[in-house]
Parts: sequence; C-alpha cells; structure tokens
Amino acid sequence: MTPFAGQYRAQFARSNHALLNSAPSVVWKRFADGYTLRAFIFAPPGHSLQQPRPAVLFFCGGMWSHNRADDFAAWALHLSHRGIVCIIPEYRNYDHFEVAADEIILEGIDAWHWLHDNAPGLGIDAHRITLAGEDAGGLMALNAGMQPIIRKRRFWQFGKRDILPLSPCALAIFRGIVDPEAPEARALCVHLDSSAPERVNPCELLRKKLPPLFCVHGMRDPLLDYELPEWFCKQWQRLGNDAQFLLCPHADHSITRFEVNPAVFEYILLAWEEFMITRSLWPEEVMEEATLN
Repeated sequence: MTPFAGQYRAQFARSNHALLNSAPSVVWKRFADGYTLRAFIFAPPGHSLQQPRPAVLFFCGGMWSHNRADDFAAWALHLSHRGIVCIIPEYRNYDHFEVAADEIILEGIDAWHWLHDNAPGLGIDAHRITLAGEDAGGLMALNAGMQPIIRKRRFWQFGKRDILPLSPCALAIFRGIVDPEAPEARALCVHLDSSAPERVNPCELLRKKLPPLFCVHGMRDPLLDYELPEWFCKQWQRLGNDAQFLLCPHADHSITRFEVNPAVFEYILLAWEEFMITRSLWPEEVMEEATLN
C-alpha cells in the first residue's frame, strides 16, 4: 500500500466525514420500524431545478461491512463544481444489519430507481445519470446497470416482446469487483450469501445493449488484480458495447483516495471527464462554464 501516516489518514477521514454531513440530504428509504436511509446531495453552485443537470450516483466501498459513505465526498465536491449533481446514498451493510448480499444489491437497485423517479425534483436530467462505485460498491453499480432484459410472450400475438430494464447513461467502476466468485473477492470477505449467486455476478449478466463503461484499476493493487476487470471490459466490448479500461501504473488499492495520491485522483477524474464528454454525456460547455465560475 502507499505509505501514508495513520494520523493523516484519520485526519482526512474526519474531514471527509464532516464534508459529507455538511451536504444537504433527503430520506430516500424509510423502513417500517422508522429507520431511514439518507441520500447526500452535492449540487453545482447556483443549481436550478429549471435547468436539469447530469448526475452521478456513487456507491461506496467497505465490502458491505463498514459505513464508508464519505469515501466519495471529495469526488462529489469536485464534480459538483464542474456542473454535475452528485448523490451519495446510504445503504444497509452486513455487520450492522446482517442483511444478505441479495438484499444489499437490491437496495442499490432501489436507490437507482428512486433517483431516476425523483430526478425532476432534484434538478437532474433522468437520461444522463451515471452509476459509479468502488470495491463492493462497484458490484452494486454494475448490478443496478446490468439488469437482464425481460422476455415476455403474448399468446395472442406472434413472437416475443422484450422489456428493457431501466438503464443509466453510463457506468463507472473504480477497482470494482466484477466477479464476486473470484478468490480475491472471497479473500476480502465479500459476503455473497446469495441463494442464486449467478443472478448477482456481473460476469453472468453480460449482454448486448449495455451502457458505456469506464473502468479504472491500479497496477500495484495488492488486493484486487487488474487482469480480471481488464478481461471484463474486453467481454463488454466483444458484445458490441462501449467500454474503456484505464490502468494506473503507479496506483494501488488507495486509488480513489485523494489524500493518498492527489496526482492519481486528478488523472482519473480528467480521463473520466474526457470519456463522458466525448460521448456527449457531460456537455463540454457546462464543464467549461463551471470551471470559469
């Protein structure tokens, strides 16, 4: 791992936590016992509901064992000043609620549907929402964005009618887990206690008509090997989908941590912005205007 004094890690962790809790939030899910889950909103300065913006829904890591909702706070703050609305939802984890993998992944899908359905009230363009995540959060983003096509046959009609699932405009995963059955994922204690593991494995969900995928990994990551996500991106492209795999030679498992390696943080963000702009998913003029302001 990148050498970084523990006291400074703790300092930045407190800073990220404070940054997250200073952001406006709304309740996106309420349970029968009164427990609620919040979604933190980082909006561009002067954001207006009458001018819908692109958005990113971030699923944080923690291997479903820790509350790491503040991991993407620095990312959200940066992108909000570049004209993008960023949403960081809370979700239940294994250690605190003993929820199974199926439930956690379904909660990510629920968060995605909630954001899409409530996009107008948040000043978000529902057709330009990106799902992003790290580690097990990347697995959640992939599951939410790769739901299978439902094929229904009407007996009074010839042929089949395909029902397309709700799809984001793009997916972005940062050292994300693409195969929870891989030995490295099991070594990280990903609790895949699913009754049907193939239903939540992105490798089993690969198909045509998937959104563009931006995938980043560190070559020096000692916990998750880069060859598997690289293979995953190639399979994504083989099916006729759009994908870009970005390998960072000098980055390790701390690839998403701004406080550990600001240069890598900037390199990834610039590459991601270029990926989105060249595909007309993030308007270039909005980015330039936000930068000037």
